[in-house]
Amino acid sequence: MANIRFVCLLLLTIHYAFSVFSAEIYFRWCTLPGEKTKCDDFMKHVNMTAQNMSLAVKTSCVDGTDPDDCMEKIKNSEADLVTLSGGDTYSAGERYNFKVIVSEQYGEYDVKYYSVAIVKKSNTGFDLKSLKGKKSCHTQAEKNAGWKISVGYLLRSKIMDPVDCKSPYKAYFSASKFFTESCVPGTKDKVSAAAYEKVKNLCSLCAGTGNDKCSTNSSVNEYVSHKGAFKCMKDGKGDVAFVKLQVDSPADFYDKDNQNDYQFLCQNGGRMEIRGYKECNLGASPAHAVVTRKDNSDIEDIIKILKAMSDKYGKTQTDWNKFQLFNSSKYNNGEDLIFKDATTALKGIAVDKQNYMGYLGDVYGKNVKALTSCDAIVSTSSATSSVTALMLFTAALNALLM
Repeated sequence: MANIRFVCLLLLTIHYAFSVFSAEIYFRWCTLPGEKTKCDDFMKHVNMTAQNMSLAVKTSCVDGTDPDDCMEKIKNSEADLVTLSGGDTYSAGERYNFKVIVSEQYGEYDVKYYSVAIVKKSNTGFDLKSLKGKKSCHTQAEKNAGWKISVGYLLRSKIMDPVDCKSPYKAYFSASKFFTESCVPGTKDKVSAAAYEKVKNLCSLCAGTGNDKCSTNSSVNEYVSHKGAFKCMKDGKGDVAFVKLQVDSPADFYDKDNQNDYQFLCQNGGRMEIRGYKECNLGASPAHAVVTRKDNSDIEDIIKILKAMSDKYGKTQTDWNKFQLFNSSKYNNGEDLIFKDATTALKGIAVDKQNYMGYLGDVYGKNVKALTSCDAIVSTSSATSSVTALMLFTAALNALLM
């Protein structure tokens, strides 16, 4: 009898172990250049965390050349996960219908930064709605705050007229016609040689020389990046700079000792002091997020593992000699490897928000879509004004006929 009990107990134990550990969770992370060393350390701690949760994982670091390459690898089931910016998250959703499962958080904030249009207070006589013919400074071609959100907003709001809607370079053609001169570093690398000849003025304000005129290398072109675009405007080259303002540290302004010398251009056509960035911006950039295939059956467990790691190895882990999820400096003085160093926690995304548009938000999605689409987008206020005008006209016409 004792032997029978022992055998039954053994079988139950084997059954339990099999049910818990039989299905491995695929946790293959696609790394961008420079992330491999940290990823190896990351995967070691993923295994430890999963084991403590009685979960079996299959981990590896898969080399990717850039975000697009990682998207392809995930689509082809060569990898499972990657962290992407808001703009790349939009691309992943549009192309492959990927799900957004975990987002970075920066203190109390769910957005990373705002895209703002900064001008000198002394440079008067224009606002956001009358920028046509002005000179502009941008962070870099295809970057979020300096291009996608800002130019997308100008197109979506009909401030900037769309040019050559069928061209993949629509945004560049449109901006080239709208601004007299600009510095949009990297333009030459983003358009064809023939197209570049038509949009050369997008590089005319840049500080590079010769073939490096529009370089994205700050040692060659000092007007690249957010600080570079601000300097372009500050130096008097451009009338407006499209840059980001960090939500977790708005006091760290580009010229914080002289903040009163600058203003933001607001969507309502007004201007506002620097402190008013929450009410006067062109749109928010969503936090970087972890994406995966729509049909990934391990999403719930992956979220649990990442949240557990955030709790144990996140900002509360202050020992530099131990693994820190949000510290990249120990890996060859790296920055923002796998996750942004400014991240304070990881947040699981609710199932009803895992669709990329649900996560990014309607406004951000429309701004980005406006860069390539010429679909008419009429604001509520514009539509209401048109209806009101039509009603007044009809009433006046009826009065004349009576």
